[in-house]
Amino acid sequence: MKQTYILILGGEFALRERVLAGALRAGNGMKVLTMAKNRLSPAIKFFDDYIPGDVADADAVLSAVQAYEREHNSVPVAAIPMNDFTVRAAALLTEHYGLHGNGVETINNCRDKFVMKQLLQRAGLPVPRFAAFSTLEELKMHIGRIGLPVVIKPREMAGSLGVLKITSPEEIEPAFRRSVADVIGLNGEAHAPEDLFQVEEYIAAQREVSVEVINQGSYHRAVAVTDKYLGDEPHFVETGHSMPSLHSDNQDLRRIAEQSCAALGIRQGMAHFEARIMADGTIKIIEVGARTGGDTIMDLIERTYGINPYELHVRSHLNRLEPLPETLPSRGLSAVAFIKARPGVIEKVSLPSTLPGYVTNMQVTARPLDRSRPLESWKTREGSVEYFWPGRAPQAGFREHLDHADAYAETLFTLRPE
Repeated sequence: MKQTYILILGGEFALRERVLAGALRAGNGMKVLTMAKNRLSPAIKFFDDYIPGDVADADAVLSAVQAYEREHNSVPVAAIPMNDFTVRAAALLTEHYGLHGNGVETINNCRDKFVMKQLLQRAGLPVPRFAAFSTLEELKMHIGRIGLPVVIKPREMAGSLGVLKITSPEEIEPAFRRSVADVIGLNGEAHAPEDLFQVEEYIAAQREVSVEVINQGSYHRAVAVTDKYLGDEPHFVETGHSMPSLHSDNQDLRRIAEQSCAALGIRQGMAHFEARIMADGTIKIIEVGARTGGDTIMDLIERTYGINPYELHVRSHLNRLEPLPETLPSRGLSAVAFIKARPGVIEKVSLPSTLPGYVTNMQVTARPLDRSRPLESWKTREGSVEYFWPGRAPQAGFREHLDHADAYAETLFTLRPE
């Protein structure tokens, strides 16, 4: 008889450390494994074992898991993705081993932003005008129909990579070439198409938010709403988040998020829904991911509401999820802000000797001799600071976390010009 284990894909990535605690609770003592390219990832030591492999290469992941099965007489009872680059591998394992999870078709519905928007539009859900393109000529044609300003993005990327706003005809060609270069610059790391793009109507928003939705079968429940903070356009890099959101009680937003998951066929696990809310209250869907939210959003949920969403994520993939209570009372205000050094070469990193009580965690990813570049994607951030203020409510204009992280950035790094 074969032994079983829970396989976490992407569990060794930074800012997702609490997945192990959630998996151990949900698995009731079952072994929890992760996958990594090699043993250089420090987080793998906390798992029961690891399988060597590239989590972004679905076929290679299946081959690696089959090899582990032959060597250890052990098979996964759940294959659980943590980010966009792991969902295709998880779907392939789910179908191969007959597990509870989102299949290949559902993942394609979510990974391909053009397919996603088509399905949401057919379901009568609010999306901006959009079109797919591969060439500069196609982009110009669609802009002529949609009108400026627009946003262009790769159809299968994440983390704001290659996402650019275009406001004038003169910006079309440079933006197109930059978006293409951003994708090609990954050197195939994402195992995603490099010639498929999307153009969308630009939504001038009063607020951008995300909604985390837990799913199991026909059960879709919005768990939490996050206020998102973005860097300067034409890029759309997230500089921080806070929770509860000013829109946590927006029932239309929650309903649209839940209906979006149903329309895309998401039947297992947490889903990450992003939208923009216009000044008149109109909601426009940006995208939906069939995986947990990144950037410590799961940790914000745990601090704010006292539940570990990774546990919900794993329970759903084990088909053991119980419906959530009708209300989740807030315990306080949680936030994260991302550290951004001024441009230059980092000569020295000076960590603080102490942190105030409301700072729950600081991670500095930059090292001496790293080059600090302008904020253009998640790859050009130098770390993060997480916060929790017990009993505090959300407030309009809140940016204390951002100001605090900016102040840290000035003292953490000694830089010299390029």
